[in-house]
Amino acid sequence: MSLKALTTAAALGVLGVGAAGAARLTDAAGAASDPSLYPAAQCAALWLGYSDYAARSLYLEVDPTDAARAAAFRAVAIRLGTSSRAEIDIYIAEQRPLMELLVEAMIFGRDRQSADVFEALGETCQSFAKDHPETRKLS
Repeated sequence: MSLKALTTAAALGVLGVGAAGAARLTDAAGAASDPSLYPAAQCAALWLGYSDYAARSLYLEVDPTDAARAAAFRAVAIRLGTSSRAEIDIYIAEQRPLMELLVEAMIFGRDRQSADVFEALGETCQSFAKDHPETRKLS
């Protein structure tokens, strides 16, 4: 599979297209309808995927706070309770490798679409974090 195809798959994963439970992620108007999965669990997957790429990359150093960020977003997802703990963990496990590919495409592949998706998701996570005690103090 080409880097472009992997990038597209990762971008679609961020948007919840094709992922298990995608029907729950968006309502008819396209708005998020399950905050445990999006954005909470998605943000957890983002930081885990970022850390996974950093662990094998010559371009990034592993940041131990990435795992703490991921755990904090997972805790929010569980507290919100709009999905079960098992569904949250499955969603994170499905999205994690897609987020790793997204980061790889952005950094190694210098793919603009991936950078845009990463930036948008990062902003969503940062904004969402401000509203929850588990994530409020994340830097």
